[in-house]
Amino acid sequence: MSGHDDFVLRAPWYVRERQPAFGLRDRRALRPQIQMYDNAQFVKNRLLPDPRDSLKATQDDFWSYPVPNTPSLSAKGRERLATSRLLHTKLRKLYQPTHERFYAVVVEVFCDAPGLPRAGSHTDIEVRMVMRRQHTSVTGQRKPVRRLARNLLVEMAKAEDVSFDADQEPDADIRDVWWADAAWHRRFEEDNAELLAEVGGHTDAQAWMVDGAGSGQWRTLGTPPAKGRSPDTEEEFPMWRLPPRGEDCAEARTRSLWFGIIPTFSGAHWADEDKKVQPKLDDHGIYELQCFVRQPAPRGKEQCPPKICWGEPSEPFRLAAPFDPDGTKNHAVSITLPDLRQLAARAGQPQGPGGARMITPPQSQFVFNPFNGIPKSGTGKIGAGGGICTFAFELFFMVAFFLFLMFLPIVIFAFQLWWMLALRFCIPPSISFSLMATFFAQGKLLAAVEADAQLSLKFDAAFGTDSAVLESADQSPGWAKQLDDVKAPVSGAKIFSNDAALTGAMVAANDPADAVKPAPPPVETKPDDPLCPSP
Repeated sequence: MSGHDDFVLRAPWYVRERQPAFGLRDRRALRPQIQMYDNAQFVKNRLLPDPRDSLKATQDDFWSYPVPNTPSLSAKGRERLATSRLLHTKLRKLYQPTHERFYAVVVEVFCDAPGLPRAGSHTDIEVRMVMRRQHTSVTGQRKPVRRLARNLLVEMAKAEDVSFDADQEPDADIRDVWWADAAWHRRFEEDNAELLAEVGGHTDAQAWMVDGAGSGQWRTLGTPPAKGRSPDTEEEFPMWRLPPRGEDCAEARTRSLWFGIIPTFSGAHWADEDKKVQPKLDDHGIYELQCFVRQPAPRGKEQCPPKICWGEPSEPFRLAAPFDPDGTKNHAVSITLPDLRQLAARAGQPQGPGGARMITPPQSQFVFNPFNGIPKSGTGKIGAGGGICTFAFELFFMVAFFLFLMFLPIVIFAFQLWWMLALRFCIPPSISFSLMATFFAQGKLLAAVEADAQLSLKFDAAFGTDSAVLESADQSPGWAKQLDDVKAPVSGAKIFSNDAALTGAMVAANDPADAVKPAPPPVETKPDDPLCPSP
């Protein structure tokens, strides 16, 4: 079918049928649907076989902000180490592909005529989408901006029944918090009218505009390019029509369902109005998708422009940072360290062509004595260079991992970031974590660990250091001694020395048995198709 018709876009039928169901004229039906998956092959394996089949958003799929938290002395296990708590908003968060999360937007097309007839008979249309961002500019003195950010966090904490140290100046960028959740804005505005009067804010919808050379920039909708910039157009993303399934009834085959892949990462950068280079997509921007129908002019009127019918924007969302812990927990990477025995055997064979060839340009060689401690200022020299050295890849990894093992405790102790120990665990050949947990649960202190040589070795092993293989002179000081000596930076009081519960929490955090495999993510319901009555 062809003809220059008008079209409207709605949420797909199965979204409208999920309980509580709503009709085509409902405001909720105007937005396209963002669907989430946990496999890169989701189009082939889930979306095409059954568009209803997708993951359901949980609390982790909404943007959160960390606030300071002083763990209670009665807190158990890992909770004793958590110096921050998360406050959640109603703003969606989309994760990166490296987080094992993938997203599609789905929309259904109808003819804009009485009754909104299904547009399945139209073969002359294409559906595409654009990605826009909401750019917020905040003006005002630093003091009222920070006070307003603090009050915002207090309100959010009350809503979630989370307590935090509100006397600390918040780290929050006011744009991050204020524009994340509009549900309670009206009441908050009334309570903070004076502060808001001192802080100005304005939000613009921006489009990603690309010129003929492929250079892009975010620009407020409707504004022309800056002087000297080539003509550009808004970047569009393709959408594809979902083909009818074999089990669809005749009525269901008249639907016009379309999907597109949501980009959650881009390597593109651009220079803003201050000439600062910025990434196209980041974890601070608020984005939304807008789909549209493009229909070419009918036969005989090819010189006329195509008809374009825009739909409503999707729900707004932010993008997770690459190292968002709620995302990285979904992706495991296993690395087997180089086998020293195999490398030693390989060393007795002729050198092969493989490895990393390091070519040193002339006058670019670092020369220093590696056996004389850390080189002092001016003791190193620049050598003639010009040589080529080949190193086995394994050497780089072995040295890098050695440095990591050496510097991890230094970072933890220097900055007193004890919670970092809860982000790793080792599986020693033999150690009873339950025995250690019972030891500290009985109120015994680190001094008792230091007094028992065998127990001290087991304590080291709990933190990934196999001190038993070292000479006795090199086994001390171990983890017990180091923790026993730690003092608070301001008061000077010892942190672990008299706190058996906190020390026990540190040990428990390293217990492999404490690791819990996440439950399978919940899936959306699959309502029956109202066009296809059950037999």
